[in-house]
Amino acid sequence: MKIVLGQDDYLLSKNQTSPVHCDFDELVNAHMLIMGKTGMGKTTFLRRAIQQMYQFSPAPRIHIIDVHGDIDLKGASSVRFSESTEYGLNPFVVSADPHFGGVRKRVQDFIATINGCRPIGSRQEAVMRHLITDLYAANGFFADNYKTWVLNDGVTRRYQKRYPTMDDAYRYSFGKLKQLIIGSDTKSGRALEELNKVTTKLYKISKQLSHPGAKPDEDLTEKALDLRAKALCSYKEYIENLETGKELDDFIKYESKEVLKSIVDRFDNLKQSGIFKNQLPPFDHANPVWHYDITALREDEKRMFVEFRLQELFSAAMEKGPVRREQEGLLRDIMIIDEAHLFFRDDQNNILNTIAKEGRKFGLGLVCASQSPTHFSEDFFSNVATKVVLGVDQMYWDNLVRKMKIESKVLQYIKPFHVIGVQMSNKGETRSRFTMVRLPNNRTATK
Repeated sequence: MKIVLGQDDYLLSKNQTSPVHCDFDELVNAHMLIMGKTGMGKTTFLRRAIQQMYQFSPAPRIHIIDVHGDIDLKGASSVRFSESTEYGLNPFVVSADPHFGGVRKRVQDFIATINGCRPIGSRQEAVMRHLITDLYAANGFFADNYKTWVLNDGVTRRYQKRYPTMDDAYRYSFGKLKQLIIGSDTKSGRALEELNKVTTKLYKISKQLSHPGAKPDEDLTEKALDLRAKALCSYKEYIENLETGKELDDFIKYESKEVLKSIVDRFDNLKQSGIFKNQLPPFDHANPVWHYDITALREDEKRMFVEFRLQELFSAAMEKGPVRREQEGLLRDIMIIDEAHLFFRDDQNNILNTIAKEGRKFGLGLVCASQSPTHFSEDFFSNVATKVVLGVDQMYWDNLVRKMKIESKVLQYIKPFHVIGVQMSNKGETRSRFTMVRLPNNRTATK
């Protein structure tokens, strides 16, 4: 599995032809970082690379995340995502793998991705975790029973199981909010709220009476006895007026109407975006190239879309298991991310970091295009086997020289659309050579 980048420019100047290949069977991984400011040929380079990639045998699935709508290829299966389309992503699909999947992991991944795009507070996070876990349970997926993580589990037979959706999350959380508000007007709800208030006062008085050096206080003692009697009365009234038996659990998990309302609003905003829909995108599964046109989404929606989609692909690859030794060169999925700096976060939960570090063993390749090397962490930069310099602004040269361990004078030889710089890390090599590559369809053709 290899693509031809061009000719060795130095040997070509000596009237010798020597094609420069990006050989994924020899490289430490199939990740590639393409750097070039606007007008330096990133789109042209990506098109040429993709056209060669989908001729691999066996052909991997190539996912093109297109933020500007200019990387679409003739013959690719293309889907446009926007507020008006009826299809999108479902972030609540559960992997049935007993080790890598499950409800708890799906909930954690969802909240981590939400936090990365638009952080929520610790109280909101706890309530959101309870809500989604309860939503799964209401649909027959239980966190503590891996046998229920599949659609046809042989356990839940009362109804046809399906994965919950963002619409379901909004409706479910809104229903809990209504129960919390209306429940406070019922006898059991009023009794429970009164019990909570009385118990809080009783606790404060008990602390005062038990404080070291505290003197006996008949008034406080009498008040404590009255509150204890009132608490017992409230508890009795609460027990006698229970309807579902879950009132106390809901009161503990969703005790703040304000926090729960903020989560309802968050789910509503997510539902209204052009990302999460009940209908899956109509990609052609017989076509190796899937083109995701996300130009109509806002920038924050683009970030969420990319993070959730990459998380789906990574989870699916993990469920399939590592690529076997005899299949070491096998690539299952290649993800092409244009303007990758929009989706990069310098933390361990960022999915781009995770795929760069762990994707190789699961057959994943990551191709990121950006305008400069400063958008990426040292850890990410070191985990990408192939770096391609199409032409970066001179203000970034010092950063590039330091990260790639090259001399600044070699960058002067780069000529957009004609000569590029390529550094590749092959297996077993301790140093990566920086090669000047003459692009095809210019003064010479690639052989």
